[in-house]
Amino acid sequence: MNTVELKVSRPIQILLFVLVIAGIGGIASMQMLGKGSSSGAAGLTPDQVRARAHHTSVQALHTAKPAATKPPVVAAKHAASPAPKPAVAKPAPPANGLPIVLNDLFRRHRIVVVSVFDPQDKTDAISYAEARAGAADAGAGFLGVSVLDDSVAGPLTAALPDQGLLPVPGVLIYRRPGVLIQRVDGFEDRDGVAQLAAGAATATPLAATAAAATAAPVAAVPAPVPATTTP
Repeated sequence: MNTVELKVSRPIQILLFVLVIAGIGGIASMQMLGKGSSSGAAGLTPDQVRARAHHTSVQALHTAKPAATKPPVVAAKHAASPAPKPAVAKPAPPANGLPIVLNDLFRRHRIVVVSVFDPQDKTDAISYAEARAGAADAGAGFLGVSVLDDSVAGPLTAALPDQGLLPVPGVLIYRRPGVLIQRVDGFEDRDGVAQLAAGAATATPLAATAAAATAAPVAAVPAPVPATTTP
């Protein structure tokens, strides 16, 4: 019987030798690890084994489930309500019915010259300037009133004795506490305004003059004559 001889090359022999050595080393290391773990586990009591297992499971739970974070609490912003504004008391209208600006002048002047003008009429500017200069010469107060300013011209018109219209242009002269003394319809120069303002201190008010002129005289009623009888 003939025997077949296999010839293996030198590199293959070296590779097989290395594989055999590696296999033997791996088996030996596995056996050593098994012995170490078994010996370590064998040295623990059952309670210690359960505690170690419980600790491992708790660590796994904490690792798997992160702690829930609470949402930030946002403080509700309440709109600050504005403080109520104090009520502003309106000044009471003057008892004489004249504009407030005119009554303010009576605090400093006994006589006040009022020049009534139309701002759209250029010639009224001359009347205004003459009335202002005449008031200054007489030491009286002065007030310019535009007929377009109803806040001043309205009360001034309503306070006229004859319930008429304001003279445009014109001059009104008042005496404290608000009595109309003179009324000039039309233009009046500086000297004329100064004389009227100076005489307004003792002149009779127009309201009293108008009332006296319009008052009807009372007729005298004769006494009845007694009837006589003849016997």
